Amino acid sequence: MTAPNLPLTFWAAWRWWLPAALLALALVLYFVDPFIGDWDGVDYTMLSLAGYPSSMALGRNLFIFGNYGLYQLAHLLFNIHPENAYLVFKYAVVAQAPLAVIACWILARDVTGSIYSATVAALMIASSPVFVLYGGQVMTDVPSVLLTATALIIHLRGVKQDRVALVLIGAALLGLGVNLRETFAFFAPWLVFAPLLLRPKVSRREVVYVALSCLIFLVIGLGWFGYWFMTDSHYQRIWFGWRESLAQESARHPVSVKNLSPYFMYFCITAPLAFLTLPFAIFNEWRRHRISSLLLLALTGLFANLLLFLNYSTAVNWRYFLTGLPAIAPLSADFVVRKLAARLGSMKLAFASCVAVLLLIAIVFGIYSRPVSNEYIQRRALSKEYRHQLASVPRDAIMISGAQTIAVSYWKAMGLGDWKTIGTGGGWPGESLVPQIEAHLFAGKRVFLDTDPRWWLPCGWQRGEIQGIVALENHFKFRRLTETIYELRPVDDSTATDKPELKKLLPENRPEDTKKCMPGKV
Repeated sequence: MTAPNLPLTFWAAWRWWLPAALLALALVLYFVDPFIGDWDGVDYTMLSLAGYPSSMALGRNLFIFGNYGLYQLAHLLFNIHPENAYLVFKYAVVAQAPLAVIACWILARDVTGSIYSATVAALMIASSPVFVLYGGQVMTDVPSVLLTATALIIHLRGVKQDRVALVLIGAALLGLGVNLRETFAFFAPWLVFAPLLLRPKVSRREVVYVALSCLIFLVIGLGWFGYWFMTDSHYQRIWFGWRESLAQESARHPVSVKNLSPYFMYFCITAPLAFLTLPFAIFNEWRRHRISSLLLLALTGLFANLLLFLNYSTAVNWRYFLTGLPAIAPLSADFVVRKLAARLGSMKLAFASCVAVLLLIAIVFGIYSRPVSNEYIQRRALSKEYRHQLASVPRDAIMISGAQTIAVSYWKAMGLGDWKTIGTGGGWPGESLVPQIEAHLFAGKRVFLDTDPRWWLPCGWQRGEIQGIVALENHFKFRRLTETIYELRPVDDSTATDKPELKKLLPENRPEDTKKCMPGKV
């Protein structure tokens, strides 16, 4: 059954895309982060204020320098101080959430020709837990959805209308997106296959502008990073440092068959309806039309998500599967709508059923995720308040603060102190922890450990760090400074007599905390 001949022009169809956009905005605002967001977000905030690229991957230049310009404007117009700059960056992401959903609606409408399927696809995006939670943080996830959909819309229209200018603009936007989030590079096959497979006849002209598109994509995608790497020796050093840290993290989380379980689980959580129907939708579309723009788009998005498996981060972080969703959602939505319409005998009833299912998923997500989200949000808020803990230690102290390491770096960047950190995660010294502390003490530095169990999670990679923290009682004495912060002293310091009882941090002594660990992370 096909959709009735309803108005498909953008403004005439506002009753279809506007509710999806408003739903996205409402959910993002409901779950908005009380502070900045993930560690990467804190790093982006500091770099945006400094106007300097990230050492991660290709520098995230578009996001960082876009925020830098926003802050300069906000400071000029409203005298926003640096410590509040994160509000500008965060709500700029919030504002992009409904725009991203609208762009996904347009893309889905263009490839399905149905406002029913387009609206269901947009609702898949709007109700995605990853989209919602990261739409209220200083993170690149939602901006990347907006730019991905926009680039694909323009490029696809260029291909279908035989307008070379639009094809090249779409390629340029995808290349620009690499400077927002490097997974944009996974869409490169679209630039090759869309013009060659979707055009009725392939001539030398198509081959030329495919080659030109790829060249533009590469130059714009790599040029910004290349400029910094070749002209800034400091950037070279920190980038190679990131590479070393990446290698260490990859060794901790090697890519293996065991990663399939979290891979499929995170893929499903990102958009359950799209994930469960995708194999059937691909088969059905191939049987009906062979290669169509709808199928090619979905296969490109699936290819992008499949490549995620080759990175260790996929096994420890759920947010990356938003990468291919704007391209996958239209096919899954169209399949579900058409199958239900054929069974129920009504396109409107099929559409209403899809909307009900997606709203039910959103409600269930809200009910079951809210307790976890509340704890997660409280931890974020504590990062915001960690400045008060730092007020108790010397301005040049060495801090071992676990999960609050990034908060120490942030408040240092805000000018509240000149602390240094012994990091966590990629910055964890491992077996060199004790020698590193001894070197700081020998140099006359004061080293402090925050023993708050909330900063030492018994799940995943911090589990190994806790073992190293507990072992410190065998090498140093301790002097209590606050309820949870202790100063580490040499073993011959007779004035340091406090006992931090670090064994309380061990997972086996924290059954309530380990219950919250995801399967395989204990």
